[in-house]
Amino acid sequence: MCIFRRIIRTIATVAVIITASVAVVPTTFAATLSMANDYPSTLETSQVANHTLFFTTPTSITEGSTLTLTFASAFDTSSLVEDDIDLADDGVDLTTATDCSGTEKASVSIVADVITLTVCPGDAGTIAISSVVTVSIGTNATNSGTGVNKITNPSSAGDYFVSIAGTFGGSGSIILPIGGDDSIEVTATIPSSGGGGEQGTGGSGAPADSTAPVISQIVVSGLTTTSATISWSTNEPAIQALSYGLTSGLELGTKSTSSYFNSYAVMLDQLNEGTTYYFQIKASDITGNQASSSIATFTTLDETAPVISGIQVTDITTTSARVIWTTNEPANSVVSYGTTSAYSNTVSQGSFVTAHSLLLTGLTQSTRYHFQVLSVDSSLNQAFSSDQTFVTDIDVPPANVSGLTAAPGDRQVILSWTNPTDEDLSGIRVLQCLNRYPTGSTDSTCEVIGDGLMTSLVQTGLSNGTTYFFGVFAYDQSGQFASGALVSATPSASEEEVPLPEPPEELPPEKPLPQEPPVEPPQQTEPSESESTGTELPQGSAVSCGDTLCSQTESTVSCPQDCGEPSEEPTPLGEGEGTFSEADIRYLVADGSIALKATSSGVVDVLPTSTVRATIPRFALSDNVTSVYFTVGSDTYLMRLDDALALYVSDLTIPTVSTVLDVMVLITFEDASTQSVSSYLRAVVPGSISQVIDGEEATVSSAMISLFERSRNEFIVWDGSPYAQFNPTQTTSDGFFGWYVPNGMYVVRAQLDGYEFSQTETLIVTNNIVNPHLALALITQEQQEVSQEPVIGSTTEEFSFVSSVQAALGAPLESTQEILTVIRETPGVQETAEISLPALALTATGSLIVLSAVFDLLPLLQYFFTAPILFFGRLRRKSYGVVYNGIAKTPVDLAVVRLFQTTLEDLTLGKPGRLIQSRVTDKGGRYFFLVQPGVYRIGVTKNGFQFPSDYLHGTKIDGAYLDVYHGELINVTSDDAVITANIPLDPSQADKYHTPTTIARKNTLRKFQHVVAFSGVFSSIIFAVIRPNVLSLSMILIQGVIYLFVRRLATPYKPMSWGIVYDKKTGRPLSQVVARIFEPKYNKLLETQVTDSRGRYAFMLGPNLYYAVFQKPGFKKTEINPIDYSHSEEPKGFSEKVSLETEDS
Repeated sequence: MCIFRRIIRTIATVAVIITASVAVVPTTFAATLSMANDYPSTLETSQVANHTLFFTTPTSITEGSTLTLTFASAFDTSSLVEDDIDLADDGVDLTTATDCSGTEKASVSIVADVITLTVCPGDAGTIAISSVVTVSIGTNATNSGTGVNKITNPSSAGDYFVSIAGTFGGSGSIILPIGGDDSIEVTATIPSSGGGGEQGTGGSGAPADSTAPVISQIVVSGLTTTSATISWSTNEPAIQALSYGLTSGLELGTKSTSSYFNSYAVMLDQLNEGTTYYFQIKASDITGNQASSSIATFTTLDETAPVISGIQVTDITTTSARVIWTTNEPANSVVSYGTTSAYSNTVSQGSFVTAHSLLLTGLTQSTRYHFQVLSVDSSLNQAFSSDQTFVTDIDVPPANVSGLTAAPGDRQVILSWTNPTDEDLSGIRVLQCLNRYPTGSTDSTCEVIGDGLMTSLVQTGLSNGTTYFFGVFAYDQSGQFASGALVSATPSASEEEVPLPEPPEELPPEKPLPQEPPVEPPQQTEPSESESTGTELPQGSAVSCGDTLCSQTESTVSCPQDCGEPSEEPTPLGEGEGTFSEADIRYLVADGSIALKATSSGVVDVLPTSTVRATIPRFALSDNVTSVYFTVGSDTYLMRLDDALALYVSDLTIPTVSTVLDVMVLITFEDASTQSVSSYLRAVVPGSISQVIDGEEATVSSAMISLFERSRNEFIVWDGSPYAQFNPTQTTSDGFFGWYVPNGMYVVRAQLDGYEFSQTETLIVTNNIVNPHLALALITQEQQEVSQEPVIGSTTEEFSFVSSVQAALGAPLESTQEILTVIRETPGVQETAEISLPALALTATGSLIVLSAVFDLLPLLQYFFTAPILFFGRLRRKSYGVVYNGIAKTPVDLAVVRLFQTTLEDLTLGKPGRLIQSRVTDKGGRYFFLVQPGVYRIGVTKNGFQFPSDYLHGTKIDGAYLDVYHGELINVTSDDAVITANIPLDPSQADKYHTPTTIARKNTLRKFQHVVAFSGVFSSIIFAVIRPNVLSLSMILIQGVIYLFVRRLATPYKPMSWGIVYDKKTGRPLSQVVARIFEPKYNKLLETQVTDSRGRYAFMLGPNLYYAVFQKPGFKKTEINPIDYSHSEEPKGFSEKVSLETEDS
């Protein structure tokens, strides 16, 4: 009979549940195990148990395939080794080892709570399809070694999973109901007569049935993308019901029977693909006893690949680009790219996200790249994009130098210029030529007379009377040259060296001193072809018509005075082999992204000091062009031919002066003929910010200027990055600003500290330039009056700022001194000061006592002493242990961590050991110990918390926290070892930490302590002024330190946002509402708060599941469940708006 009872007890306490768990691979889906059982030797909490697992594999387990057994983290598998695990195929043992280096048929590894068995390749260990696989764990493992270790059951009662999976293609889960004492109740109905036959009438009948049904064999099967079947059994007939939903609230409904069954199955359909569902089973027997299973989950199959959208390429440079896209579900990120669609390179990111961003580096400038994005979700469904392309930026050459001038002298020429502002400018090359300008930076017929980063050059040893032609070429770090700025000059002897006839003693009035004759245009009765084509250089050019020298940019057409009369008519404009005209000249700004257009008057507007690229298409010119010169104002540039773009290009810098600039393009051909086109650039007045001072307008520097563009009927911040410009930006030292923008509607806003912001009306931009004028006004009227009030005598004498400050402050200081003298001479005040100093000392002492008793002052002081150790330790290491709230996952501040060294005698007597080090955690909960070899134990104390944690008992990994410590011995074998275990603490469940009156009293004490501390600082300052001495001044320091302690210890945490509890009927905030946060697994109370006068509360919660309860007398209790922060990476605030209904509503 005893044996029979033992068999019944073992069978009755083992609940076997098979749950389908799917692992999707690219071509096939994982199969659900048709049978899976686990028979532990005991189900009692915190007891060690052997486990024997059986399952039938739906596929063969081939050589090289893996089989994994994952125990819930509450099980303790840390003591297991390879000898504690056996593997059998249809009852035939397979030899095992720690690896596959020998002839063993399988290898065994244990990491955390996961046991991995790998069928060794080449050792004939393949397990056939439909085989019954047996895994023995514990002392029942006797094949390849003898097992000596077992698995420790969880310390808390509940349903725990054991999952079976692996690369062989099958999966399933088993639920073990841990808890109880391995026994069951057996009741019998005995007739009152005590024997057979008919029942007598003298008895009271059978006792009532008070035992609830036992729910077992819960199985989830038939999983598809939209359906699942759930089956279960009870030990007696019962009405069966299944509730399910998308949350633990089971909000989707209940399916139930109207009759009594011992087993039942429910098929759920119309489910969502790839979605986790929660379910719970309830059973009620014929006498009304009801049983409920724990809430379990299953996930429908996910066969749909992510949807890729919004593919963009941003941040394109010469060597890199960023690819961004979105998916409709979390997935990883992969970009394959290359110069062809073969995609020779790949970059990836394994995190599952919906917003994807990958940076491609090591690219080549001005190159077209092909790329394709790939995203794979957690079910291994893949999605590819089509082939996409982008082109990297061109590493453009630097702009030309500006303001190039040539000052001739005696046998020398002085060149000077302004360098461009390109960041990669590397140097300047200067070429000197005879008879003509250089054709480029490498013209071999010219001489290099300067090369380096410079802004001027003196060329000596020249011949007077000879014209020299110079080219100045800027180049960057890549060796790319600008098109070149040109100038010519003719050295000559100084006037002192030229012998002159002695002048007469008195010059006749009709012969004034000789002056340089003005340049006369050719005498023609009708406009000449040269005038119509505009070949004459602008006034002020370094090359001047009429200087008797026929320079490179002059011809018989443009300057017959220097070059003689033309022998033939010049090529008319627009005729000849090319079709060149003024319309072919394009001006590009904003890094080439905006092409400027001429206004109705034929003028192209530009911003002063900006860089403009002038281009002429090659097809507009004939093939026999030798040189193209571009002259703007007084500067002449050589235009270089860019073969890749088929453009003649020259970069020029607009002068700082707002004016109209003459532009001339002169083209020379192989037959020495020329063609020219004239046009105009207008340097507009830049935008400016001004203010009125003493009735006069003055510009304002460093004002912040923001530009807004109209888009879809609203103004948004204009993005200047595609146009190589900043927005917002600051005005220059001269108060100027300006943007090149696409034509459209804009608004400009200016702001500066101390001034009211100023904003324009809507600007309609038609010339691609934003340059309005705005005025700023001082914020207050008094400041305006002071700034505009005339100063007497300031028209002739310089106003002294120092003297004005002295005059303004002198009278108030004298009055203050007189008042202090009167106060100090008052006897009552002196007596009060003498009495107040001891009172302040008593107040300081009382504050220290309160801070020590209630607000962790002593740990804070200890932290100050140990902080230098943490500081210098930081220089040597990069990690720390963290003391944290085991439920809320938030760091615990000012926890005292003590390290004890333990001996064998201490362990025998149950003593903690000898205290050798103490640390106090900072706001991040951090600590560490540097120790020598020995055996140690850690203890932690913190008011309102308990250690070790019951909630995480046996847990080794808690989310982001590894090496979780529960009070175990720590064996250190190496010198200078560092102990950095992560230590969870449980919030104390004692009433003194959670009763509303205690919390309200502590909140009041916080406010009172803050007022007292601030009053102490203020009072000590007042009495130190009245009666200055060493004691009163010392009291200021003491009160200041106490105030800092109060700010650190007694000032409550201020959240980013508050939750509000309000009356649902009236909408008014409710004070004195008790708000509590619970952990749902064990219903542990995490924190209690009482709302303030404005109904505010706020909780800081880490990655976990919670629920909140709100209570107030006269109102119905309100619960928020669930609060799911389990997917949050960092702690965040919980601050929902909560409405309470009155009890009579």
